Amino acid sequence: MALRINGTLDPPGSPWYERLFADQLCTVMIACGFDEYGSNRSQDELLESGLAARGFSRDDAGAAARIAAGKRLAPQRPAEHWIARGAATDAGGRPIDVVVTLVRAGDGSAGGDAASAFLEGLGRCDVAMYGGHGRYGTGPDFDYNFTADLVDDKGAIEASFSEYKDLEEYLAERGRASKRSPLAEYRALVAKGRLQIRRLNSGNLVINLRNYHSAEFGAHVMVDQLKTDPNIRRMSKQAFDKRYRLWLFNGCRTNDYFYNLRKLNPKANAGGLDLLGTRRVTYWSMIGDTLLKLLDELLQRRSFSQILQALHAVNPDNPGDGARGPSHVADLGRRA
Repeated sequence: MALRINGTLDPPGSPWYERLFADQLCTVMIACGFDEYGSNRSQDELLESGLAARGFSRDDAGAAARIAAGKRLAPQRPAEHWIARGAATDAGGRPIDVVVTLVRAGDGSAGGDAASAFLEGLGRCDVAMYGGHGRYGTGPDFDYNFTADLVDDKGAIEASFSEYKDLEEYLAERGRASKRSPLAEYRALVAKGRLQIRRLNSGNLVINLRNYHSAEFGAHVMVDQLKTDPNIRRMSKQAFDKRYRLWLFNGCRTNDYFYNLRKLNPKANAGGLDLLGTRRVTYWSMIGDTLLKLLDELLQRRSFSQILQALHAVNPDNPGDGARGPSHVADLGRRA
């Protein structure tokens, strides 16, 4: 099994608030990924209404001016910018202005642009949050996953698939005659050129290509098609300056990301990068509330332990799911 960092349920201390609230300004990236069944659309709406309910207003020009006044990097990618004046206070009781950059995948047609805006936010903002599919531990995704065509000997399409579950069920039925598992049937058909996977990776940000979920059919297809795409955006290729950041990745089992985030981004880690992720399955219906809950907790200067408790309160166990217990874990960076 590849190395991994599981994270802790009992992290000490608090986020580095004196850095998050430096110059009386905190910049936050909130991004919602894409779901093939449309589950992200309700969360897109919830994030917008949730920001408005918390006193934020959409003001691209005002947000840009406040970012410039705070001598922070200006956003370059298209996104929505929301601002709330005096949304928090620092240790000295001074008001903190908060600028939130909101990125939403919508119908997935501009997934590459959404991924670019989120990637920019990872570097530019004090806090960055992603909610969406974990894509079997590979990384965030802002567009459709893949399509697969089964073709005959002459290249004519016999069947098409856009869901792992549908493809797996078909391959299970097809493989019964030869006593092959869905995975073995998949491998055999790909080797013969009969099963053609068409990649849709402009919205993918690849953190990890280790297959931590080898018992799951979809994990093999996901990792295979990312490994064979020369144009995927790899987190390991991104440059970050040395300063403090806090990142939340909220999707199924995103502690899969921790090892590579620690190994491949030395400057970000040298600045004291704090990571929050999930240790079990989470659900789309809770994504908006989870991201907004972290925003609330940070603006109230909560400790890491309090933050994890609050995130778990939003993500209770599902009675039909074998993955139980606290939803989120932390892996804290060094204080330099």
